[in-house]
Amino acid sequence: MAKDSLTFHEVKIFAEHKQTMGHINVHLHSKRFSENIVCDNFVTVENDTLSVEDANLRVSFKFKDLMFESSTCRNLQYDRRGELTFTVQADKPNSETVSVAHRNHDQQDQYVREIKTYQDRCYCNVCGKKVLKDSCHFLRVMPLPSDNWSDFSDMWFCHNHSHSDGFGDTTDHKMSDLELKPKLKDCFVAETYFLVHSDQISPGSILPVQDACLSCRRCRNILGEVMPEKNGQSNGGGKIFKMLRSSVCFSPDLNFPDKEALQFSKEETECMFAKLVMEHSRVYTSFKLCVTTSTDRKQFDCLMWIIDPNLMIFTGSSNSDINILTPFTAVKVLFKTILERGASNESTGWKKDNSIHMITLPHSSCLSLVKILIDNCKTLPMKSRKHQEFNVGYLKFQKKANLPS
Repeated sequence: MAKDSLTFHEVKIFAEHKQTMGHINVHLHSKRFSENIVCDNFVTVENDTLSVEDANLRVSFKFKDLMFESSTCRNLQYDRRGELTFTVQADKPNSETVSVAHRNHDQQDQYVREIKTYQDRCYCNVCGKKVLKDSCHFLRVMPLPSDNWSDFSDMWFCHNHSHSDGFGDTTDHKMSDLELKPKLKDCFVAETYFLVHSDQISPGSILPVQDACLSCRRCRNILGEVMPEKNGQSNGGGKIFKMLRSSVCFSPDLNFPDKEALQFSKEETECMFAKLVMEHSRVYTSFKLCVTTSTDRKQFDCLMWIIDPNLMIFTGSSNSDINILTPFTAVKVLFKTILERGASNESTGWKKDNSIHMITLPHSSCLSLVKILIDNCKTLPMKSRKHQEFNVGYLKFQKKANLPS
């Protein structure tokens, strides 16, 4: 709801329907509401339509799948910047019971099936350059457990583990030091990335490795990262590459998909993060999450508080006629990010808090997540973008995945 691009007659609307509470918060913004404009403005709420009118013009917004109770309108507030806010009771006509559980491992299993089917047709998501070899054929495509599986593995055994070093001596290893590493013909799939052997990468598809980052040679898109040497060495030699799910795509066509498919992938990335956040919140029964990076020598910590797991958002703008608003579903969060090592004392306190669940992601994925949150924060009304020292943002679910059965 940035006001810089508003014309005089244009009205912008941002509305949040809290489905569990049965009311909707409406934010209207227009230069016609400014105290410098001498005219009478009327806002009318009736059935499923909200109208703004004066002596010269009438603008109406029709809310899809929503009915207002006009007599419950309350909390009317006016801002001199031209913003008008109020709350009104609203319900879905069909009175459906809304599910808020989003099963992220279903998405992971679907990605495993996709890689098995189109494993040699992996492309950069930006320019379409082929990433994996034409001869790439995995014997095993397997889902990975959660990133912190090894932290609890010591509780699975009642004895110490020791391994011979070949000279008759034994060395003790903690299970928490172990990593799952794919062999040449393996592909291990996580929630936001997959692991492959470096020999499966198509020659000339990536730039020489710098700072552990893997970049597309054609468009410089960040495709992933090299696993650290201490655990990034496969059983058969060579390196292990961590390829980001948001940076590559597996296409069923011999030719790279069209531009519409690329634009859709941005929605897929945001939906992937939304499902990731909701799944970890559900499994670990925590509404406080801290996203940190698994990349060596990189600093990133983002504290997220889920304040509404299933919010219906209506947005639009117009200067005439009736406009139909179709909602999208999102998880609304408070977030605060630390990117510099100098502020590590605060992030250390987060990690020691038992009420905060940790999520570990590659550094590039962390940056993609915070960019989406910042971009979505900018779409909120000005006075709704901050809460104390936290920023306010949201992550959208795809329309086809909004209300899983």
